Amino acid sequence: MSTGFSAGSQALGYLFQARYALYLILSNKEELELAVESLDDITFFENENNPLELLQLKHHTNAQASLTDSSTDLWKTIRVWSTQLQEKKISLPDTLLTLVTTAEAPENSAAFFLRPVKERDSKGALQKLLEVANKSSNKSLTASFEAFKALDNTQQELLIDAVQIIDSSPDIVDITPRIKGKLIAVRREHRDAVYERLEGWWFAKIVKHLRDNSVNFISGFEVRDKICEINDQFKPDALPIDFFDLELTEQPDISQDNRRFVAQLKEIAVHNKRIEKAISDYYKAFEQRSRWVREDLLFSGEIEQYEKRLIDEWERYMLALQDEMSDSDDNELEYQKFGKKVFKWMEQEADIRIRPQVTEPYVMRGSYHILADQKLPRVYWHPKFVERLTQLLATT
Repeated sequence: MSTGFSAGSQALGYLFQARYALYLILSNKEELELAVESLDDITFFENENNPLELLQLKHHTNAQASLTDSSTDLWKTIRVWSTQLQEKKISLPDTLLTLVTTAEAPENSAAFFLRPVKERDSKGALQKLLEVANKSSNKSLTASFEAFKALDNTQQELLIDAVQIIDSSPDIVDITPRIKGKLIAVRREHRDAVYERLEGWWFAKIVKHLRDNSVNFISGFEVRDKICEINDQFKPDALPIDFFDLELTEQPDISQDNRRFVAQLKEIAVHNKRIEKAISDYYKAFEQRSRWVREDLLFSGEIEQYEKRLIDEWERYMLALQDEMSDSDDNELEYQKFGKKVFKWMEQEADIRIRPQVTEPYVMRGSYHILADQKLPRVYWHPKFVERLTQLLATT
């Protein structure tokens, strides 16, 4: 549902700009650098003093949008470029000026003549634009007309010669498959997953870039390095790690948390801060494992086999500790010490990986907490926990 105050189209325009910038940086030479909202919507630089291309992006949700000779999109863009030329912020013909729009340029219009094809006719386009600038009564575009007419004849010719118009561009949805098509080094079955992670990183990169006033350019090398980094996580001996920075939405109330894995830690008198870390690991591992399953990244039965390994290693450590206990150790304080040793082993010493290159500890730690949280826990820290829980369940 939209209202008269809706900014949906504007928001789509900004998102389109960010997404299209990713498409462009993957389509250009990797040594080029890109800036958003610098000299233009998107600017490509060979170095910081040499803008090679300025791009204006216009996104329309209306499939019938048209780039006529008196189009607002066209003339506002010309105004921007005319002003930059007057102020000597761009040098022509050294800089390419590109208008990318989802609208269509009507046949024989000025925009039609400026398409990047052999038949382009920049002189014909200039004649049409001057006719509109001199005769139009559209007051909302007066400033645009005046900016263009303020250029001398040579400048007007240079400007229009430098302009290329890419009309009928894919919109914010349809540009996605084209970006995926640029990921040629990525296996086909992984492209959706790699793209999703790449775009998440890219949008965060754009936000930081804009926050820093676009002064730090983004290089094609950096984007391609990121693709390699993400792609490496999809090799047979690895899995992607997505939730390292996951934050709990609210401070856990440990005193009211009755989940079994939390109750186990209370039973061995673990400090609350460590319990909070355990809760964080639990959520991270749960979300990570769920995502691997959704994206079909796991071998058949891989989680089950991994859990069997976790249980086996835990059991071996438990048995070794039990061999060291004497009959005189049969008291609650010693049970708690025993449990803390087992938990410390899991938390700080064990390194049991689902795959060799999956080194992030929250996967193992959280998986142990998932096992400890089952109705009848498959791992436990306090040696009497399951026995007491079984007795409790039997009486309820």
